[in-house]
Order: sequence, then C-alpha cells, then structure tokens
Amino acid sequence: MIESGRTIAGKIEKVKSDSERERTKKYHRKQKITAGLIVVILGGFLIFMTFRAGVEFFKMIMREGEEVEAEVTPTITVIDEGTGTVAKMSSRTREYIANLETELKERGIILTEARIPKERLREVDLSIEGEEGYFKVSLDRRVGVTAEDIERMIKYLEEEEIEEFEYVDVRVERKGYYK
Repeated sequence: MIESGRTIAGKIEKVKSDSERERTKKYHRKQKITAGLIVVILGGFLIFMTFRAGVEFFKMIMREGEEVEAEVTPTITVIDEGTGTVAKMSSRTREYIANLETELKERGIILTEARIPKERLREVDLSIEGEEGYFKVSLDRRVGVTAEDIERMIKYLEEEEIEEFEYVDVRVERKGYYK
C-alpha cells in the first residue's frame, strides 16, 4: 500500500542526482555505440573477405584451362662487360632482350649480340646485323616502342647515307642520337 507523503525515492537505497543519471545514460549510450561500431567493422570485414574469396575462386576457375607460359630467353649472346663473360642476368632483363629480339625480327632487323654495360643498371647495348655501331636501349621502356625507334633510326641513317657511327642512343622515346 502507498503511504501518503512518501516518494519512490524513499524506497531506493541511494538517491541519484541528476548529473549521476546523465552520466549513467551517457555511459550506456557509449556502450551501445561501441558495440554497434564493432558489429559494423566485423560485418564489413566479413563482406570484404567473402568478396576476396569469390574473386580468387573466379581467377582459379579462369586459369584452369590456361597453359603456363614457358620462360622466354634470348637466342643471341648476352655479354656482361663488367666480367667479360656471358651474362648472368635477372629474369626481367632476359625477357626484355628476348622480347626485343622477337619484335625486331618481325620488323626484319636481326640482333647479333647484346652487352650489359659495366656500372649501368638499366641499359643494354645491342649489335645489329649489317650495322657498324651499336644501339643503346633502356630496360624501362616498352619493347614495341624501342623496336620502333630502332627501326626509325636505321631508316634515317640510311636516308642520310651515314654508314659509320659509334653508337645510336634510343633510350628516350621518339628521340634518337648518334655519334
């Protein structure tokens, strides 16, 4: 039974002030927000991982019928000028020279030898059949563009009737230099 003149606070062991009630509300709100963020982050992570697994599965299915490409190697001699022996080179350099050799062969230009200059990391010097000098190329350029520039320089030298040169530098796209 309710007694008159007494409040509910009288039955509570400890009366909370307004500021304590506000702190309690903020604490509970913060707990709900933190739990919500954790759920969102975990859900996003699970969605990402599911998507990633699907992509990898799709790639695996697509590769199932593919043949593995054989390692490309040049047929010409590649000499390291630092040691004076046949060069031991990285797979990237080997593939670049082999692809350039193939590209030039398609254009009717035959490579006879490649040299890796001493203390020059990104350069290869190429000897071409029928040419006295050599051609400097950069490993940083695309093979097709380099082959095109070599072909252009050979035509230019023929048109200008320049038969003797030390080298032709085609390391910069669309710019040839001969000495």
